[in-house]
Amino acid sequence: MESPNKLIIITVIIVLIIITILSLYIYNRYMKKRMLKKINNLDIVKNEILSLPFQSEIDKVSNLTKGEQLEEKVNNYKEMYNSLKENSFKKIEDMIIELDLIVNSRRKKEFNQRYSEVELELYKNRYLINHLIDEIKELTSYEDKYRGIVIKLKNKYRIITREYESNKDLYGDFVDTIEMQLENIEKRFQDFEVVINENLYNEVVLVVKSLDLMIDHIGAVILEFPDILVLLNDLIPSRLKELEVLRTSMLEKGFTLNFMNLDYNFQEIEKIQNDIVDRSKVLNIDNSLLELKTILEFLDSLFKDIEKEKVYKKDFDNSSNTFNERLKTVKSTLHDINMQLDDIKVMYGLKDNDLKDLESISMSYDELVKKYKSLLRKIKKQDNSYGKINIYLSELSITLKQIEDNLDLTIRSLGSMQDDEERARDQLEEVQELLKTCKREIQSVKIPVVANNYFVELSEANEAILEIIKELGKKPIIIKTLNTRVDTARDLVFKLYNTTRNIINNAYFAENLIVYANRYRRVSAEINKNLNRAEILFYKGNYDGSLNLVLDILEKMEPGIKNKFIKECVE
Repeated sequence: MESPNKLIIITVIIVLIIITILSLYIYNRYMKKRMLKKINNLDIVKNEILSLPFQSEIDKVSNLTKGEQLEEKVNNYKEMYNSLKENSFKKIEDMIIELDLIVNSRRKKEFNQRYSEVELELYKNRYLINHLIDEIKELTSYEDKYRGIVIKLKNKYRIITREYESNKDLYGDFVDTIEMQLENIEKRFQDFEVVINENLYNEVVLVVKSLDLMIDHIGAVILEFPDILVLLNDLIPSRLKELEVLRTSMLEKGFTLNFMNLDYNFQEIEKIQNDIVDRSKVLNIDNSLLELKTILEFLDSLFKDIEKEKVYKKDFDNSSNTFNERLKTVKSTLHDINMQLDDIKVMYGLKDNDLKDLESISMSYDELVKKYKSLLRKIKKQDNSYGKINIYLSELSITLKQIEDNLDLTIRSLGSMQDDEERARDQLEEVQELLKTCKREIQSVKIPVVANNYFVELSEANEAILEIIKELGKKPIIIKTLNTRVDTARDLVFKLYNTTRNIINNAYFAENLIVYANRYRRVSAEINKNLNRAEILFYKGNYDGSLNLVLDILEKMEPGIKNKFIKECVE
C-alpha cells in the first residue's frame, strides 16, 4: 500500500515542478516581449522628435534673412540643433542599445531605471527642439509683430500729444523741455524704421522697449505736470504766506509757537520744492506729485494746530484763574487753621500727633505750589504748546482736589459740626450731585457745540459751591452767610440743570426736525436757504434759534404743526 502512495506523491511533485518551470518561462517571455515593445516605443518617440519641422522653419528664415544679426541667429540655431543630433541623440541611441542588452539579461529593475533615464533625455530634447522652432517662427514674423506694437505705441503717443497741445499753456517754462522729449520720441520712431528695414533684430527689440518706456514717461509728465506746477507755484506758496501772517499775528497776541518748529519745517519744505524743480527740468517727476500733496496736507495740519492752540490758550487762562483761586482758598484756610491752631488744641485737647494730617496737607500744598510755579516758568520759555500745558495743569488740579478733600476731612475731624453746618453740607452734596448730573447729561449727548451760556452758568455754579466750601472751611462759621451761600448755590445749580435740559432737548428736536424738513428742500430756493441757515445755527450751538427756524419752515409747509409740536412738548 505504501509503494503506490509514494509513486503518486512523486508524480504530483514532478508535475508541479514542470508547471512552475513553464510558468516562469511564459512569464519571462511575456516580460521580455513587453520590454522590447517599450524599447520600440522609445525608437518611435526618438524618430518623431527628429522629424520635427526644424529644417523647414530654418529654410523659411534663411530665405528672408538679409541682415548679419539674423544670419548669426540662424547659424546659432543650426549649431544648437546639430549639436543635439550629434551628441544628445547619439547618447540616446547608445542608451537604447544598452536596454536591449539588459532585456536579454532579464534585469527588470535595472531596465526600468535605464528606461526612465532614456525617457527623460527624449523629453528634454523634444523641449529644446520645440523651443528652437518657436524662436525661429518668431524670427519669421518679428517684423509684423514689432510693427504692430509700434502702431499701438504711435496711437498712444498721438493721444498724449493732443492732450499736450490742447493744454500747452499749463506747462509754463517747461514747454521747451517737454517738446525736446517729444522730438526724441519722434526720432526714436524713425530709428525703428531704420533698424527694421536693415533687419537689425537686436536693435529692434531695444528701440521698441525704449519707445514704450519713453511714451509711458511722457504720458505721466503730461498728466501730472499741470498739478505739480499749480502746487509749486500757487497753492503751497499761498499757504506758506498765510501761515507766516498767522504766525506773526499769534506772536503779537502773546502765543508761543516754538514747539511747532515752523522755521525748520519751512526750510525743509523749500529744500523739497527746490529738488522737485531741479528734477522737473529733466522731466524726472517720480513721486513729485505725492510729495507736494503731502506738503500741502502738512501745511493744512499746521493751520489746524494753530487754531487748536487758540482754544487751548483760552482753556488754560480759564483753568489757571480757577486754579489760582483754589490755591488761594487752600492757603487762606491753612492760614486760618494755623492762626487758630493753639485755640483748637486747647478747645479740643489735641496733641501734635493728632495734627499729622494737617502737617502732611501743608507739605503737599507747598510741593504743589512749587510745581505750579515750574509750570509757569515753562510757559515763559515758550517751548511747550498750551495743549501739553493744559494736561500738566489738569494733573496739578487733580492733586489740588486731593489736598482740598484731605483738608476738608481734616477740618471736619477738628470738632463737631452744628446743625446748620450739617444741613449746609447735605445741601452741598445735593447741589454737587446735581451739578455732576448736569455734566454727565451734557457729556452723554453728541452735539456739535455746547452753548456759551452753559459754561457761564457752570462756572457760576462752581464758584457758588466753592463759596459754600469757603464758608464751611472758616472757623468760626457765620451761619447767616453760610445759609445765603447755600441758597445761592442751589438756585444757580437748578438754573444750570434747566439750561442743560433745554440744550439737550432743543438740540435733539432741532436735529430731527431738520432731517424731517429736508424733504422740502427742492420746493423753493428760500426753503433750501433757510434750512442751510438752520443747520449752520445747529452746528454753531444755537439750538433754540435752529429749532425755531425749522418750525417756521415746517409751519409754511404743514400749517398747524408748530402749535401741535408746542402742545406735545408741554404735555
